[in-house]
Amino acid sequence: MKRSKQDIVFSDLVRERASWKCEYCGIYLEHDKVRLHCSHLFTRAYHIVRWHPDNAFAHCATCHRRLENDPHEFGRWAEEKLSEERIGALRELVYSTLKLTKADKEDLHKHLRKEMRRLKDLRSDGHQGRLEFSGWQTA
Repeated sequence: MKRSKQDIVFSDLVRERASWKCEYCGIYLEHDKVRLHCSHLFTRAYHIVRWHPDNAFAHCATCHRRLENDPHEFGRWAEEKLSEERIGALRELVYSTLKLTKADKEDLHKHLRKEMRRLKDLRSDGHQGRLEFSGWQTA
C-alpha cells in the first residue's frame, strides 16, 4: 500500500508520542524508523481511522509482526491500553459510511504537522514519556 504524505507525518507522530519506545515490549529505539513501526489495530485500508491517534501504536518490528499475526492479542492489549469504549468508538467509525475528501486530507496533513511541531516543542522543553496528540476531527 502506497504511503501518502499524511502517512509519513502520522507514523513519525506516533513514534514521537511513544518517545521512540515500543509500546508493547518497552524497547527504546531512538529515531530508528526501520525497527520502530507505526502499527495499526484496524487496517490502514479504512481511511476513516487510518490517521486516528487511537488506531496506531509504536511497535518494534518483532512485536508488530507478533501482534499482526495474533489479532485477538492485539485487540486485547489495545483495549487494556486505551479502553473498551475507545476501541468501540473506532470500530463504529470503521463500519460507518464516512469518507474523507481531498480537502479533508489536506486539512489532516496540516493538522498532523502542527501536532508534530507541538510534540517536538514539548520534548525540547523537557517533557518525557508518552505525549498525546489530537486527531484531526477533534481539532
